[in-house]
Amino acid sequence: ERISNIAYNVVNGLCSPIPDESAPVYINVGDGGNSEGLVTDMTQPQPDYSAYRESSFGHGVLEIKNRTHAHFAWHRNQDGAAVEADSIWLVNRFWKSTAEIL
Repeated sequence: ERISNIAYNVVNGLCSPIPDESAPVYINVGDGGNSEGLVTDMTQPQPDYSAYRESSFGHGVLEIKNRTHAHFAWHRNQDGAAVEADSIWLVNRFWKSTAEIL
């Protein structure tokens, strides 16, 4: 389900999200690292707006398959190998109707 986040404040919960099949999809990845090292003290419990959290270093791979499909995978760097930890298929609804997707 895609939700429009116009006037949506994820920090204080004041929002009135609206279902919107044409809303964009945002993928936020913070793998840049920092001088403090890995994060060990995350907000608990995990906030509703946070779909996935991982305190490993890693990288993302976006593969554009064709005009309707793309695949994004986040890989943790583990012992010199890229280990897929999370992924999502994205469908361009401009070229493919919602009825065809379901």
